[in-house]
Amino acid sequence: MTVDVIQWGLAFLWGVFLGVFYFGGLWVTLKMMPRKERPKRWLAFSYIVRLAGALAGFWIVVQKDPLAFLFTFVAFFAVRIILTRALGHKIGEKGNAAQS
Repeated sequence: MTVDVIQWGLAFLWGVFLGVFYFGGLWVTLKMMPRKERPKRWLAFSYIVRLAGALAGFWIVVQKDPLAFLFTFVAFFAVRIILTRALGHKIGEKGNAAQS
């Protein structure tokens, strides 16, 4: 039982890492797009790298233990919620798409 709890904890941390990689990478990509000569190419390349990394990370976990995959998946989307709230614009701030 102790081994399972440790494995699930590591799976959760792996999900946090994957989430920061994917969603943090998205944030960096969007911040750098205005300075890029070819922003569409930059966005496409970033998407492919982020998606491949996240899928490979999930594949590693799902091969080991399907329940650990659940912990990884929950952590991945928890990071999404946290980063969205921490890095996103507040309603009414400059740069909010809803304002345009």
